[in-house]
Amino acid sequence: MFNVTGWPRRPSLGRKETRMETSTTRVVSVRATGWRILGFGKHPEIAAAVREKLGSLGFQANTLVLTNDEVGDTRLISELKRAEYDGVAIGGYINGQDAVNFPATEETTVWFNRVLNVIHANAPSSKIILVRGPEDVVPAIERVLGKSPPS
Repeated sequence: MFNVTGWPRRPSLGRKETRMETSTTRVVSVRATGWRILGFGKHPEIAAAVREKLGSLGFQANTLVLTNDEVGDTRLISELKRAEYDGVAIGGYINGQDAVNFPATEETTVWFNRVLNVIHANAPSSKIILVRGPEDVVPAIERVLGKSPPS
């Protein structure tokens, strides 16, 4: 933690800032997050909100909207081969963890099993993160990966 007087500090990519202001001093705590996350789900509006949330907190995040077909599988495989991710976050509609809004069905269970195997085959070192809903994305990442990467 360090003190900065008289000027605001801009957030940097890969950093999370916590601000506490007094009348004379602005205290800024900067914590590197740095986790590289791929998140995907079925709904475009949720993917956009998750991407914005993770980016605002300094995560290196990419989100995809997938379809339950060969095109969606190919898109996921392509993204998993494009970059190495610390974690792959699977949205509640696909993973069945959001039983209130999106209860699991036979179709989504088959889809979920298929994407688990795609991830395992194409990103074996990535941790799998099951997200219950958009509000759970950061807690879910922290449950699996921790609050920040090791130095």
